[in-house]
Amino acid sequence: MIKLSQTIANTKRVTHIVSVLSKNGFDDILKKIHFDGSFKLPIFEKRQQDSLTDSQRIKKTVEALGPTFIKLAQMLSTRPDLISLELVEEFEKLQDHVTPVGMDEIIPIFKEEFGKEQDEIFSKPLILLATASIGQVYRTQLFNGDEVVVKILKPHIEEMIYNDLDILKQIASMFDHAFVEYGIHSMAEITKEFEKSIKNELNFKLEAMNLSRFEMMFKEDNRIKVPKLYSEYSSKKIITMEFIEGIKISNIKALDAHQINHLNIVDLGFELLCEQIFKHRFFHADPHPGNLLVTYDGKISFIDFGIMGSISQEEHKKLMDLVYHLSKKEAEKASLDILNMTNFPDTIDKKNFIKEMSNIINMYLYLNLKEIKIKELFTDITSLASKHTIAFKSSYYLLFKSIVTIEGVGTKLNPNFNAMRAITPIIKKFYNEALSLNNVLKTISNFPKEIKDFFDYTPRTLKEILEQMKRGHFRVEFEHKGLEEMEQSIEKSFNRLTVSIIIASTLIGSSLVLLAKTPPLVYEIPLLGIIGFGIAFSMGVVLAYSIYKRGRL
Repeated sequence: MIKLSQTIANTKRVTHIVSVLSKNGFDDILKKIHFDGSFKLPIFEKRQQDSLTDSQRIKKTVEALGPTFIKLAQMLSTRPDLISLELVEEFEKLQDHVTPVGMDEIIPIFKEEFGKEQDEIFSKPLILLATASIGQVYRTQLFNGDEVVVKILKPHIEEMIYNDLDILKQIASMFDHAFVEYGIHSMAEITKEFEKSIKNELNFKLEAMNLSRFEMMFKEDNRIKVPKLYSEYSSKKIITMEFIEGIKISNIKALDAHQINHLNIVDLGFELLCEQIFKHRFFHADPHPGNLLVTYDGKISFIDFGIMGSISQEEHKKLMDLVYHLSKKEAEKASLDILNMTNFPDTIDKKNFIKEMSNIINMYLYLNLKEIKIKELFTDITSLASKHTIAFKSSYYLLFKSIVTIEGVGTKLNPNFNAMRAITPIIKKFYNEALSLNNVLKTISNFPKEIKDFFDYTPRTLKEILEQMKRGHFRVEFEHKGLEEMEQSIEKSFNRLTVSIIIASTLIGSSLVLLAKTPPLVYEIPLLGIIGFGIAFSMGVVLAYSIYKRGRL
C-alpha cells in the first residue's frame, strides 16, 4: 500500500479524481494507494465491460478530469518518448469542451490589470468567440476603430492547475511505475515537463513576446498576415491582438466561394511552416485548422501563439546534416545523425541502433515520394528510439508534431498532397542557402570576433586557475565510467589471493604443530594441527567451488 498524505487526500479535488478513476475502471491503480485520515475509497463495484481500449478509457478519464488533465494530455501528444504511440493518437483527438465563465467574473480582470474598466478600453461589448481550458477569447473594438481579439485567462484557473500539479507530483513521487502497463512510462518525468509547459501557457506575456518575434520574422513578407499586438492592453492575464478577417483553412467551400485556390493554399501554408523551421528556427507548434486562417486576398494567417517551438543553432545543424545525408541516400550517416539528435547514454549499442535505423530509412528512401507519409516515417523512427529507451530533445518532438499536423491539414484540403514531395525541394533550397557564398563569408567574418573573445577571456581564466592553485583551492575531479566491472573483478581477485595466503599459512602452521608434537595430543597427534588442517581444507574447498562456479577453473 502507498500512502497519500492527509492534507491532500481530504480535498474535494482528490475525491473527484478518485471517483472518475474508479468510474472508468482504474480500480487497480487506486488500490495501490492508502489514504490517511477520514478519506475513504469508493466501493469498487463490478464495472460492466465495454469495448473501449485502455488508451480510449484514459482519454475519456482525462476529459472528465477537466482543464489541467486536458492540457497535460495535449502536451503528451507531442511526446511519444513518455507515452505509448497508441495513447499519442488518442490524445491528439482531445478537444476542449468547457463551459464558459460568466462576464461578471471576466470584467473585473481589466481593472486589476490596466486600472481601467472594460468600457473605458473598448467601444463595443465583448462577444465570446471561443472557450478553451485556460482562457476565453472575445471580439471587440478599440475606440480608434480597430477590430481586436482579446484573450483572457480564466479567473482562479492558476490556483486550480497548481493544486492539480501538487496532487500529480505527490502521486508521481510515490508510485512512478504504476501506469507503465497503460503505456505511460514515467509519471515523474511527465509531471516535471508539464509543470514547465503549463507555467509558460499561463503567462500571456510570453505569448505576446512570441507574437512580436513572429511579426518581426515576416515583416516584409506579403504571403502572410501576422496579427498586430496591442501591447498597451496586454499583460500576464490578458493579450489583445488584431482581429483577422478570414476563412478557416479547412473550409473548402468558403475558399472556393471567394475564388481562393485551396490547392495553392496547401502549398503556401506548408512552405511557410518549413521556412519558420529551417530558416528562422522559430515556429508555430500547433498549426491545426483552428489556428490557420486564409484572408480574403489569399494570405495565410497563423493565430494563437501560446505554443511555439524553437531550435538552437546546434540543433539546426544536426537537422540539416540529417537532411543532407537523406538526400544522398546515405542511410548509415543519417542514422547516426538521428542518434545525435537524442539524449542517448554511453551504454547504448550504437552499432545495433544504426543497423536497425538504417533498415527503416532504406525502406523509405527507395519508395516513390508520393507513397511516403511523414507521419508514418516519424512514427517508425520514434518507435525504434523508444525501443532503445532513448528520446529526442523536446524541441525536435514539437518540430515533428508541427510538420505532421500540417501534413494532415494539407491532405484534407488536397487528397493528392504529399508532404515528403513538397518538403524535399524546400529543404534543399535552405540547405543550399546555408552553403552559399554569402553565408560562408558571414561565418568567416565572425572569426575575428571569436579570436578576439578567445584572447580576451583566456588570460583571465588562466589567471584565475593559477590564483586558485596558489591558494591551494584548485581541485581536479576525475570520473571514470564503465570501469565498475573491472574494479569488482580486481577486488574479488585480491580477496581470493588473501584467502589463499590464509589457507597456506594455516597449512604451514599446522604442519609445524604436528612436527613439534605440541599438546594437547589425541592418539599422540596434536589436536591444534588437526583443527588447522580441517580449517584449511574447508576454506580450500569453498574457494575452489567459487572459482569453478564462475567458470574460471
